[in-house]
Amino acid sequence: MDTGTQPTVLITGAGPAGLFAACELVRHGVRPRILERRTAPHGETRGTIIQPAVLEMIERGGLIEPFLQAGVRVRRVHLLGPGFTEIAVSSFAGIGSPYEFQLSLPQWRTEAILREHLAGLGVAIEFGTEVVAVEDDPDGLRVTLEAGGRTEVTAAAYVLGAGGAHGILRRSMHETLAGETYDGRYIVADARLALPCPPECGRVIVGPEGFALLSPLPDGRSLIFVNRDEADTRAGPPTEAELGALVDRRAGVAVGLHDLAWVSYFRMHRREVARLGDGRRFLLGDAGHLSSPLGGEGINAAFMDAADIAWKLALVLRGAARPSLLDSYAVERGAADHHVLEVSDEIHDFVMGLVAMCEGGGTPAVPPADPAKRRATARRRSMLDVSYAGSALVGGAGADVAGLSPGERFPAHHRLAGTGHHLVVLGEAPHPGPVGQFGPAGQFGRRWGDHLSVVAAADAGLDAAAAGLPGGSAILVRPDGFVGFRAVPADAATLAALDAHLETYLVPAEA
Repeated sequence: MDTGTQPTVLITGAGPAGLFAACELVRHGVRPRILERRTAPHGETRGTIIQPAVLEMIERGGLIEPFLQAGVRVRRVHLLGPGFTEIAVSSFAGIGSPYEFQLSLPQWRTEAILREHLAGLGVAIEFGTEVVAVEDDPDGLRVTLEAGGRTEVTAAAYVLGAGGAHGILRRSMHETLAGETYDGRYIVADARLALPCPPECGRVIVGPEGFALLSPLPDGRSLIFVNRDEADTRAGPPTEAELGALVDRRAGVAVGLHDLAWVSYFRMHRREVARLGDGRRFLLGDAGHLSSPLGGEGINAAFMDAADIAWKLALVLRGAARPSLLDSYAVERGAADHHVLEVSDEIHDFVMGLVAMCEGGGTPAVPPADPAKRRATARRRSMLDVSYAGSALVGGAGADVAGLSPGERFPAHHRLAGTGHHLVVLGEAPHPGPVGQFGPAGQFGRRWGDHLSVVAAADAGLDAAAAGLPGGSAILVRPDGFVGFRAVPADAATLAALDAHLETYLVPAEA
């Protein structure tokens, strides 16, 4: 194997987490080396739902158009009981995102879009290359690879583990996926259904024997989740006829399953590692956490992991940030991924609770919710409520007011150009021109230079009223689109506090 110039960053695994991490690293000026033990891309459907919060991240990464062209929008979900009776309908309308829908497409297509983007940037995936060992080295990490019967030992400053639940990097960190496995066994499949369905609509059907989840896919296909019969102990997957009969029993109607393209048995888990990083090695996606697919959040947490580590790692590699910045990945994403597990667990328990209501001929019911609660639930499911509040990378100064808070997602972050930090000025604040002209902090621009851009809130599609903050305030938006600091108002004292906050992890440009 031709080693060539040794890269600084290795990514193990070319699934959604690894590929999006590579896309984001390249966008931030870092070219990683991507290793995949499979010899070719897979054609499996797997994780299909991309949540609104992640669609915003994909837009910011310059990739949204191929996703929107390839995927199917799911704007609402119908919850049905025995006899196909309607229990409730949930909608994504009014969630406060430009994407008021989930986007559904097979995982193989998601990966193909990311690979095509990387190929256009001159970054290839090394298929058939397996990482067999990752060991500490005085200057970083020593990684042993095997490909085509040959062994290579290479050095890396950092390794991102995105190889799934059985990846080698987690074992090298002596981490385990602790938690629990849900009761029952399940089947996931990709097929066509003759059963008519309203457009842009998913369905969850519950009955006394279990549930069936039917979600639209491109080309008129459907993703199907269904629980197996307890007496079914076969090792091999069901035939098309057997799966169709099972789904019919769960749905209580003939769904007309045909053209089965892919089917697999699986178990549902709620598991996570104690730490996602150790300063040199970082776990992304399923390598660090597993959640119930009923929540539809596993692949999305992987995208968020990738976006978080990419901007931090790029700043450190450029010498623009202190290496301690990388410690925040495990803290921030550990808390956020734990939140994802909680939400997925809530949805899983909710569905199974309705199944239990059906036993003995009972009628499942959902208590009515007021509009505010419905909106909050939809935002939670859409991952728009993810927050890094409490992290050392977020803070604030000045008046303690309600409104957009440090650690929250900046609602218009996808409108901010570039890959650096942005200081968004709300309303009647000092002139939002070059940073060096920013009000009383005359030295601000010379200290931070290209690390930070100042923009008027109106240019970012936001005003003070929408942010819930008084005019004259300023918000620091991190490269990942989350609020890093809030100054209320943006005066000499609060800007000095912001300056001190930035210096905790960035290296001043003047240095």
